[in-house]
Amino acid sequence: MKTFTILSICFLISIKLIAQQFNIVDFSRNISAENIKNDVYELASAKMQGRETAKNGQKLAAVYIYKQFKKAGLIGYKMQTDSLSYFQNFSIYSKTVPGLNLSVNGKKLSEYEDFALSGYKSFKADDLDLIYLGTAPDSSYTNKDLSNKAVLFLTSNLYAGPVKALDIINKTNCNIVFYCNPLNPHQIQTVMQRQKNMFSRRQILHPKRFPLNIPLDSLAQPEQYNRYNRMLSTYQGPISAKAVAKILKVKVKDLKKCINGSPFKIKNDEKLKIDVVLQNEYNLQSTENVIACIPGTEKKDEYIVLSAHYDHIGMNGQKIYYGANDNASGTAALLEVARKLKKAVDAGLQLKRSFVFAAFTGEEKGLLGSKYFVESNTFPHSNIKTNLNIDMLGRKDNRHENLNFVYLLGANDLNPKLKSITDSINNQYPKLELDYSYDTADNFLYSASDQASFVKRNIPAIFYFNGLHNDYHKTTDTPDKIDYEAIKKVSSLIFLTAIELANQE
Repeated sequence: MKTFTILSICFLISIKLIAQQFNIVDFSRNISAENIKNDVYELASAKMQGRETAKNGQKLAAVYIYKQFKKAGLIGYKMQTDSLSYFQNFSIYSKTVPGLNLSVNGKKLSEYEDFALSGYKSFKADDLDLIYLGTAPDSSYTNKDLSNKAVLFLTSNLYAGPVKALDIINKTNCNIVFYCNPLNPHQIQTVMQRQKNMFSRRQILHPKRFPLNIPLDSLAQPEQYNRYNRMLSTYQGPISAKAVAKILKVKVKDLKKCINGSPFKIKNDEKLKIDVVLQNEYNLQSTENVIACIPGTEKKDEYIVLSAHYDHIGMNGQKIYYGANDNASGTAALLEVARKLKKAVDAGLQLKRSFVFAAFTGEEKGLLGSKYFVESNTFPHSNIKTNLNIDMLGRKDNRHENLNFVYLLGANDLNPKLKSITDSINNQYPKLELDYSYDTADNFLYSASDQASFVKRNIPAIFYFNGLHNDYHKTTDTPDKIDYEAIKKVSSLIFLTAIELANQE
């Protein structure tokens, strides 16, 4: 408690000294709810078409954000003022439905009718042994080496198949696992259609460099690296009961009996051999982060990164997912904080460190924009001192009676001083209820927005968030439901916190 009091006094003195010279607290009070509202209405308008990554609406939003940065007097992240220096262009890859071929003892099965198979890399193998495990009790495969073999097991639920398949892969080193549900012959069609739909939605940065959206060079431990490579070389998928019955030369009713506790013996002594081909293909699309800077002075090569994702989930037919709260709200807050910080600098505020304002795309596709920003070393990791990330402001969840609050995640993690700094500033202004109830490193929300890309590189971060609500990822997430004065208050806190972090020794 004593340490906290001393820190609080220091931070208050720091802010008060700045305020006496430059009216920084007044600058924060002058953050405009009207500007934020105008930005949200523009970003969440029908012409933006839900801002889906790599689609026209997202690109319209990118141009709008660039124009706001430019108009405010910020320079591009390449420390230049030409329009291209504000856009960080990169490619994303969408996986098409893989081409499949599978033969068992020379008899060809029909892809996406008899079976499906998925994996991260293309694959071809001839004469692999196919091992039948029945209902796959642990005793049937634990401590067995099934390297360079394929495995087939029965399950009462195909949706549980992938978890069991992964356990078999990890314990036996097999290459391929098929799972079959003989109790519900129609379930496989639903599962395979869902898989095909997932292929078209899944996007990654690069099929070779980031096949699992994990940077290879972050896997420093040999055990982690080997496990990662193992995952890239394994394949699994559902197979129909009709196909399995033919393969094993039994009847479907025998498979059902096996599930119900009456296993059968395979009468055929002939070894089961499979030939398999899986061919992955990707469609390449271009997209862009929008990044602007306010240079610092004596520590200008050190950076405080303020961020928000501006993409959303696009359209479904003629229905637009406007994404006003998720995350036009955070993007609008980012823009307004950038405007006011630039005005403060123009009025004479000295900043030791530089500010980077990053509007990320691809968050809804797996944090792709922030991942690219961090992993491509846009700025050296050691030079990024803190990330302040803003996502979903201005709508309250059912845990609070009003919007005079904000959740903060990350303040207690990599740099615990962030909580002391935030608390001290907030006690002076804007006096919000700071809710740390989600502020644990294992909370799923901590990895659910763009701060996670920074945290993976041990860069301290705070995630500002007002919680989930019933309009989340629905067409009803519209600008008229947002409290803009509430966003203004959180923006003021971010504004003052950013200045304190920029000028710390």
